[in-house]
Amino acid sequence: MSLTAVVVTIYFFILIGWSLYNYIKNKQKGGTTLEGQFVGTRSYSAGHLLATLVAVWGSNYTLLAAAEAGYVNGISGVIWYALGVALPLFFFSWPLNIATRIRKLLPNGVTIVEVIGKRYDEKSRLVALSILIASNVLFIISIVLSIGIVLKALLGTSLSTAIIIGGVVMIIYTALGGFEALMYAHVFQLALAGGAVLVALFLSISEFSLSSLFSQISADSTGMLNVVAWGPNSMLDFFLGLLGFTIASPILYQIAFSGKNDKEVTRAFRLFGITWAPFAVGTAIMGMVAYLLYPNIQGQDAATTLVTSLFPEWAAVLFFLGGLALVFSTADATVNNVASLIILDIYKKYSNSDITAKKASILSMTTQVSLGVIGILGALNFGDGVLQLLALNGAVNIPLIFTVIFGLYWKRTHPTAAFWAMLLGVISEFILYYGFDKSIYTSFAGLVLSVFILVVGSLMLTRNNTDYLTPMVHKNSEGGGEVA
Repeated sequence: MSLTAVVVTIYFFILIGWSLYNYIKNKQKGGTTLEGQFVGTRSYSAGHLLATLVAVWGSNYTLLAAAEAGYVNGISGVIWYALGVALPLFFFSWPLNIATRIRKLLPNGVTIVEVIGKRYDEKSRLVALSILIASNVLFIISIVLSIGIVLKALLGTSLSTAIIIGGVVMIIYTALGGFEALMYAHVFQLALAGGAVLVALFLSISEFSLSSLFSQISADSTGMLNVVAWGPNSMLDFFLGLLGFTIASPILYQIAFSGKNDKEVTRAFRLFGITWAPFAVGTAIMGMVAYLLYPNIQGQDAATTLVTSLFPEWAAVLFFLGGLALVFSTADATVNNVASLIILDIYKKYSNSDITAKKASILSMTTQVSLGVIGILGALNFGDGVLQLLALNGAVNIPLIFTVIFGLYWKRTHPTAAFWAMLLGVISEFILYYGFDKSIYTSFAGLVLSVFILVVGSLMLTRNNTDYLTPMVHKNSEGGGEVA
């Protein structure tokens, strides 16, 4: 067995061992409640929340898709990819501060679907649930595909074999662990990934002197230093998709609900950009270097080809372990979160039976295993690149952007208008995306249609319904009332 295979095997055993340890520990304590499976103790500090945010957002977004953006679009891929991912998450905390808003609206919440159900009504909750499950199943598929791409480069196997091996490890590690174990594992995963990216960036640039690197980029006929080479329409389309993915990301709501207090949650979200940016910029620059050296490969293979061809074995192993760390962090968080949507927003909502700690554990594990299997099957049959999957995933969520924002900040937003805005918005997205044009016009049309229905419908439906305009009130920690 090669050194690489030995190291990867040890890493997999560490992941599974950590999850197994926490599973046994929780079982000895009598098990974890259903709520604890998905938000833990609700006592996490800004440091733990930030590590989770960066680890989750630094998966196929960074190690593969950012490199693909740099490979295909040059310096514009470096700049606009980083901005496209970081800015929407910054908007989540400023100026909107959605994280604290939802904590006030639903102090004991777990999922975004609960927030929409609380703010609107049952039919709005159901359409939001359907959209979110569909979009996040696509996300799980993209994660498993990313795992396969990294493992393929590491072990030298076929992509299908790598997808199956990585997917099975992901399923075992995630299903056993639970939210508490995953939160603490993210700190370790992020430290490993950070060291890997620093070493990889240094080795990539050292292939050229800095002056030689920029000379070759400048002399390239495709204009890799053109800051708008990606194209304004494509960049805006990417930004809209990522905005939709962020504002309607169930993981962000889950993280926000798990924080110790509003201050810790807000601090974690606001520090995200400067903490995550080095990962994205570093790997996107690696993509540019890969283009200069290997101009005839696929964009999604830019990082892996560069590393396997250029780096010494120890550095290649370190980089791919860092990549796996980030991908597995995203995988465990996403699968755990989608399981919360299925169990809390479907099973618990319509089940009349009590959910004991034992039953909660069985439900959580069964659901997460099922989602992992779906991810493996989807990755084995999906031909497009990681970046394309992520764009599609974000586009599906676009009709939810202003449904969430208006619902939290405009008291006249009407449930019926929200329902039709989400439903017709996502239908238009699919029709335009698959029937006509996969461009900015698809995303923009879905956004405009959903906003138009939301605003005009709300104004018409609330005109003669003054009772509906009564602000929602909840109790704050001192027992008083506060307008949401």
